[in-house]
Order: sequence, then structure tokens, then C-alpha cells
Amino acid sequence: MNFRKTLFLVVLAGSVGGLVVWDHFKGTTSTDRAMQSKRLLNLDTKQINHFELVRSNQTIVLEKTGDSWDIKQPIAVRADFSAVRSTLDELEFAERSRTLTEKDLQGASLASFGLEAPRASIKLQAKSGPVTLLIGNATPTKDALYVQVAGRREICVGPASLYDRATQNLDALRSRTVIEFAPAAVTRMEIKTADRVIELKKTDAHWTIARPLTARADQDKISELLSGLAGLRVQEFVSEDPKDLHNFHLDEPDREVTIFSGETGQTLLLGRSPTNDASQVYAKLKSADSILTIAGESAKKFAVQINDLRDPRVLAFEPASIHSIAIARGADKLALQRAADGWKLTAPVGVAADAVAVGRLLDDLAAVRAKRFVADVTTEPQRYGLAQPAATVTLTGTETNVLLVGSTDDSNTVRFVKCAGAEFIYGVETNLLEQLPANYGALRSRSVFDLKADQITKLVAGPVTVARESGQWKLVTPASGALDTNAVDAVVAALAKLPADSFGRPKTEQDASVGYVIKATSGDATYWLAVATNGQAAASSVELTFQLPATSIALLTRPLLLTTP
Repeated sequence: MNFRKTLFLVVLAGSVGGLVVWDHFKGTTSTDRAMQSKRLLNLDTKQINHFELVRSNQTIVLEKTGDSWDIKQPIAVRADFSAVRSTLDELEFAERSRTLTEKDLQGASLASFGLEAPRASIKLQAKSGPVTLLIGNATPTKDALYVQVAGRREICVGPASLYDRATQNLDALRSRTVIEFAPAAVTRMEIKTADRVIELKKTDAHWTIARPLTARADQDKISELLSGLAGLRVQEFVSEDPKDLHNFHLDEPDREVTIFSGETGQTLLLGRSPTNDASQVYAKLKSADSILTIAGESAKKFAVQINDLRDPRVLAFEPASIHSIAIARGADKLALQRAADGWKLTAPVGVAADAVAVGRLLDDLAAVRAKRFVADVTTEPQRYGLAQPAATVTLTGTETNVLLVGSTDDSNTVRFVKCAGAEFIYGVETNLLEQLPANYGALRSRSVFDLKADQITKLVAGPVTVARESGQWKLVTPASGALDTNAVDAVVAALAKLPADSFGRPKTEQDASVGYVIKATSGDATYWLAVATNGQAAASSVELTFQLPATSIALLTRPLLLTTP
């Protein structure tokens, strides 16, 4: 074998040996290995699935199932995951400050270290096998204690906190969650008192009230109730004896809250406050023995009446889903239809609608809320002004909603409304009637003219007439004067896309000659606009009179001549 081959085999053997050593220590650094060598217990507590805290008067047994811990002894209850994890973490990372070897212990007895009959012990069961840590007396300095792993001869000096962990109170390890469930999985809920049951059901992710009446439920309120229930925490564990039910008035609870996930239900009993502490309330899961207390403020959330849980919306619809609207106020009727290019008025005239105004109307109707649930059964509609309503609003979309608007109450606090086909009468804000359009002009398109400025070929503005020739404005009348072409362009641009502020009465023939008159020719058509000094205006293209803002009037009536002939 030559030298090169020998050298290669030596290097290869060294590399393989290094990999074996690395694999043995799993890539740990020398610092990590030094820290691990100081630990009392060489184990990974994440692998622990059973452990016991043993002391002279009690043994607490805990077992892990899946990701959850349960206390099995002295009572079978849920354990607090964080408390268990904290205990196990301290055991895993507890370090020895000194080790007394078999040689150091020659002539000494276990009793002198409190380890012949240990004050407490911690038994751990992992996949690799059982480990028991025996806890003896405190060291002379009282800041540490003697411990021994069962089966080993050496005695270690470990942290004094291990005794606190081994002897911790049962309640410190118990779960403080009153009732465990996933709010999103709940499909039914009942709140029961001595004289009434409120039943809520969820269908297709929407909550409804099923008892004592059938109505829409307030989705946010139900979510708050479920979140509040899931968030309840134990203040104090009072008793584990079911015979004490009567002593804490839970045999006749003030309230029972039951939740169902499918057919599986859990019921929480809510009772009274302790006589010496009004801030707490006795409570108990119906299926468990534990009697406990919770915060009184948290319990108050479930002292609800049926109307607290009702959907306050009078009309349940999405504005984007509506494709037609009809409003009747006495003899006045208007109708709108959503077309591909926007909303159109179809009655009493056929004209484009103002998309912003229609959107605002739908938003206002969607926002109508009940200030008061007045009646659940309609027997005297005339009493509420609903036999002959002041207004009727019909919204058609995925379904049809018809709102009847009645009179106000005697104190003018609410206005009565109801939906056709339903029995409920609501009291809403008194200004609802004022929010509805008084006439179709409120929803009509604000556009007076829809012209293209560059296609206007002639303009008559008061005494001045101009015409466009070869793309240039020329003065026609008066015969002389200096034309301000910038002013002409500004008037033409303003006129082409003129918006109205608001609409008034139907226009008459006389309106065409009132005030300052402007005429514009585009193609074969001539359009006119007449503006009074108060801003009231009329136009050839609009069937109603309308109001123009002062800024528009100033722009339209500006002088077109730089010098007056």
C-alpha cells in the first residue's frame, strides 16, 4: 500500500469517527454538554406522559392524552397545561450545585439527609422508562436541598424550589377554564331561568332565536356570549361534594347555560353570590362534581332578556344585492331599476338616477335599527299608523323586503314600522320618514346636460352670440368688440357637464325666458338654460326646475367680451 492510499484511509476513518461522535451528541456544543452534565435528571420532559407528586398526606397523579393533561388522583379533573408544563420544565432544567459520591457518603446514613423517608418524591414516566426523584431535607444554608434519583447511590444538592413543586397545591395544577369548547363549533345554545327558556340555533353560520319566539338573532351579541362563556375562569374551587349542591343554592340555580356541538351538550349552572363576597358567583358544570366561583361581572353577561339578543336591524339585506326599489308616499310613487350601466328611474319618469343618492338611500335603509321592540303580534295596526302607512318601501333583491312606515308615539320618541308579512312592530328613529325621498327629484341624476364641449358650435349667452369656425370662436353679435375666447371656453365646458344642486317643481313654458338665458347648439339640436338671480334654473333637457350653486352661476354668466362696443 503506498503512502497516498494510506493517508486517504486515515483521513476517511477520522471523518467517519467524527460523524459518529457528532451523531452521539446530536450536534450539541461543548457548552450544551457541560450544561446537560449539571442537570439532576437527564431526560426530555416533553416525552413524559405520566407523573406523580407524592407527599405524606396526598398523591397527585397526572396523565397526558394527546396534547392535554388530566389529573387522575385524588380527583378526576382537567389539569392546567401551563402549570403542568412549568413544573416539568423546572424538573428538566434543574441543576445540581454539588454531587456527593458513594465515597463522600461513607459512614453517613440516608436519614441524615432526609432521604431514608423522603419528605416528598416526584415520579416520572417516560417512553424510556420510569424515573423517581426523592426530595430530602434542606441544606444547612436553607437555600437548597438534598435530592436523590431512586436507584442511584449519589446524593445531589438541588434547588429548594423542587420541594415547592412536589408539594404544590392541587388547585394550582387544575385547569381554571370553567367550560371547555370551541365557540365556532357550537350549533345550539339555551339560557334557562325559572320562568323562561331562550333557545338559539345556528344554521349556515347564522344564528336565529328559536324560543320563546322565532326571530333573527344579533350575530355579534351571540358571538360575545360564546366568547364570554369560553373565557370564564375559576376564581376559587369551593367543593367536590355533590351533596353540597343545596348549600350553595345550585340545586335551583338562577340560570342554566347550555351549549351544544352537534348532539353533545354541556350545561353550566349559575347561582348566587357568597354572602360575604358579592363580586363572585357560585357555579358548577352539571356533568361534574366541582363547585366553584366565577367573577360576578362575567356571570351578568348571561342575565339577558330575549330582546337583548334580537337582531336590531329592521331590514336584513345587503345594499349591493338590491336590483329594484319602489317607494309610495300617499299618491306619490317612484320606482328605480338597476341596469348594467347604473340605476334608472322608471316611474314617474324614465330618466337616469343619481347613483350616489340611491346608494345613500339603500345605506340609510340598511342602517335602520330598532330602538324599541314594540309588539311581537300585530292586532291593532291602526294604533301604530300602519293600517294606512305614511310610506311603503319595497326592496327587491335575493328576496323582497317591504317596509311599512307608520306614525310616531305620543311622546314623539319613536316612529312605528313593520315589515309586510311579519308580525313584529319596531320603534325606530322618528326621522325615518324625512330620510325617504319626498319626490323622485331627490334621486334623479344631477346631470343637466350631457354634451361634449368640443362639439358645441354656437353659443348665445345673454346679448352675445359666438360661433365656432375652423376650430376658432368668432363673435357674431354684437358686430364689434373684443371676444374673450378663454371665457367662452369656460362657459361651454361648464354648460356641457352642468350638475344641478337640487330639483324643484315641474317646469313650465314661462321658465324658458326667466333671467339670464344661454343657448348652445350641438349638431342639429339647440339646448337652452334659463337662470334666475336666486339660482333657480330651468333647462330644455330637464323636466323639473332646479337650483344651481352660486359658483356655477358666476361661471355661466361671466362676460364674454373684453371690451363693450
